[in-house]
Amino acid sequence: MADDPSTERIEAEASLWAARIDGGGLSDGDRAALDAWLAADPEHGRVLESYCELSAKLDAQLGSAEEPLAGARRRWQMVLGALAAAAAVVAFVALLTGRPRELATKTAETQAVVLEDGSRVELNAQTSLAVSFRRAERRVILARGEAWFSVSKDSSRLFVVETPAGVVRVTGTEFDVRETSGEKTEVTVLAGTVHVRASGAAATDEALAPGRQAVMCNGHVRVRQLPDGAAQDAVAWRQGQTVFDNTPLGEAIERFTTYHARKITVDPSAAGLRLGGRFSLNDLDGMLESVESVLPVRVLRGQDGDVRIVAVRKPER
Repeated sequence: MADDPSTERIEAEASLWAARIDGGGLSDGDRAALDAWLAADPEHGRVLESYCELSAKLDAQLGSAEEPLAGARRRWQMVLGALAAAAAVVAFVALLTGRPRELATKTAETQAVVLEDGSRVELNAQTSLAVSFRRAERRVILARGEAWFSVSKDSSRLFVVETPAGVVRVTGTEFDVRETSGEKTEVTVLAGTVHVRASGAAATDEALAPGRQAVMCNGHVRVRQLPDGAAQDAVAWRQGQTVFDNTPLGEAIERFTTYHARKITVDPSAAGLRLGGRFSLNDLDGMLESVESVLPVRVLRGQDGDVRIVAVRKPER
């Protein structure tokens, strides 16, 4: 078992999650990342449960000795590390020196990063992810938002992207992953081959070629062939633009809100109206003017800067 790289990885990651849970203060992003990690493999939950049970026992023993709380926590974390080392010394060293690298962007902010293997990742606005490289695997946990990846080819180490809705696996390629509220993940392939699997016991891998797009949701994968040029349109955000093609207005506005601090709501009567066109993500007012000119809606602006979009009836002839 100790020679199995996957076992080493699970032991190391489980001990890290146990320590973070024991320390308290998990953010919303942390919780989403933990949910994605647990959904990726049933073994993750079993190993984590054993570490958490050990945490409770150690807390009781340390507490009965009336040690200061901070000292008890430090001793517990040292014990966890020692146990991980007993299972796999190399995994323990990786845990101490290769703690997941956390990356995040704010409203209207994007970020480009070169990873240690030469792969590149670009984060769209309001995106949060964690990168963890091991001997046998390169793993990214995308808690929220959208990221574009250009993965350096390495047949000996899969590059895995986990999301709340499913998992993406590649060896070297170019693709975009967009996660929506923990319910749906959209994967667009620009080069190479990508394998996707929705979360769920009955899920199976789907292979995607360039120009194809997969949507993972509720344990299922829906794949479609994109029209010419549409794959590049999906990553137009890298140039500060977004392209809509018969997109529901509610979804279109949601993409803009990641670039603007203003509160924008779409009335249910207008949310399903379809919008097309190319827009600058920095020009919210221009986008709203276009929406009002091409769709039967009215844009209502409050004195506090909030915006509400409602449907209007066309005059009868």
